[in-house]
Amino acid sequence: MKDYDESEAIAMMLATLAKDRRNDDAAYEVLDLIYDYYEENGELDINMDEDDSETDFADMTSYIAKQLKRHPAEVDFTVEEIEAMIRAEVEYEDSLQ
Repeated sequence: MKDYDESEAIAMMLATLAKDRRNDDAAYEVLDLIYDYYEENGELDINMDEDDSETDFADMTSYIAKQLKRHPAEVDFTVEEIEAMIRAEVEYEDSLQ
């Protein structure tokens, strides 16, 4: 199994955005918020080999959008962009298994 590489995850997340909306720092902020969401929901404690749960994209998107309103990223991402980046990050995670 391959190790998680943040730069590869970020590359996949950025690939979901239009070229003029791509910003590494803003994508890293979204990635940090994805892991904040996992931590707040106890999902970092799960053994990934035994994890059959589905990602609640709507809830995660809502959480991240709310956090970005409090502390805006360099790019004002739309809800659709946030969800696309989350889906790309989850796809990357799944590719490691």
